[in-house]
Amino acid sequence: MSNNIFPELQHLLELPLTKTTRLGHVQFFHFGKAHVTNASGLILDVGAWTLEVACHWQLEEDGDVTIRFEEVEIPRDTQTLADPNFNPQVPGSNLRDRKLQELIREHRNQLRVMQVSASDEGELAVLLEGKKLLRIRPTEGVLDNASCFWRLFSNTGSNQNVRFGADGVERD
Repeated sequence: MSNNIFPELQHLLELPLTKTTRLGHVQFFHFGKAHVTNASGLILDVGAWTLEVACHWQLEEDGDVTIRFEEVEIPRDTQTLADPNFNPQVPGSNLRDRKLQELIREHRNQLRVMQVSASDEGELAVLLEGKKLLRIRPTEGVLDNASCFWRLFSNTGSNQNVRFGADGVERD
């Protein structure tokens, strides 16, 4: 894999995975810490850099898949009876959200990015401490109506933002 295609990814090195959020099925991985003020004047705790993913991804540990993109469709508590009102769009309602919350809570500041690599096809591999590997794989599936497959952007004012989609690499 080549690191020269997306030099912006090097900004993630040594930053911890501090938070994950979601809008619909699009997942956001926040690295480092930053605070931004939204249009309503609320101060939001976000990552210094955010990786927005609208394609297939998975988190592996020691080669085993521990969290999968598809788990957004599975209720948070798989041990209970099926809930006819289950809505995977509601944040925190599904298995993927629960696993990501537990990961961040259990490994607070212990998930530093050790290495990042990318392919010409836009596949990313983000190696975290503890032999955890975040794999972004647009070649395995992309969300309908996604304007890009993934996007890395700064929340601190840096203009080194990059996205990868059907038209390839785009920079702001």
